[in-house]
Amino acid sequence: MYFDSEGNRVDELDIQQEEACLFTIDYCTTAVVPDGFTFSFTSFDNFTACTDLSEVVCMLEEEEVEGTAEDPCGGTISCPVVLDAVRLVGTARFHINVGDLTPIEGGLQLGDRPCTLSSDTAVSVNQIIRTICPTESCQEKCFETIGAFAFAPQVTTDACGRQIVTVRGGLFIGFNGC
Repeated sequence: MYFDSEGNRVDELDIQQEEACLFTIDYCTTAVVPDGFTFSFTSFDNFTACTDLSEVVCMLEEEEVEGTAEDPCGGTISCPVVLDAVRLVGTARFHINVGDLTPIEGGLQLGDRPCTLSSDTAVSVNQIIRTICPTESCQEKCFETIGAFAFAPQVTTDACGRQIVTVRGGLFIGFNGC
């Protein structure tokens, strides 16, 4: 399932990937269904995900690569070239609510919304999102969230008979510039 930058469901997102850069921040979280309840998932109607990227910042990292130029005398010449790699570092936090929790034996449910299973996870971020010409500095928030994705939860049962729910998903991020 894909979501745009406003959180609306969309059929797909046109995201360009580059070989050496990573434009996603992925999460994988698990939750144990509380005793006395069962979990079911039929659609993304009862799915919400909240993210906190306040501790993710941009840093510059000097990188030396081999550059090739035309030699005025004919042929080509290779020289070392210094570039800046823009690296995202920090911690991304995700709070996920998914599916329906139903009491095994009737009970009181307050409110109009069904109860959902909740899970929290923190993901370490350390990835290059762009290579640029050398610059003095890069703003801390040189990126933006351009969309998100989520997979249907997987449910397993542990040796004690409890349901374990695993949810995978993440964010698509874009480079704003330094």
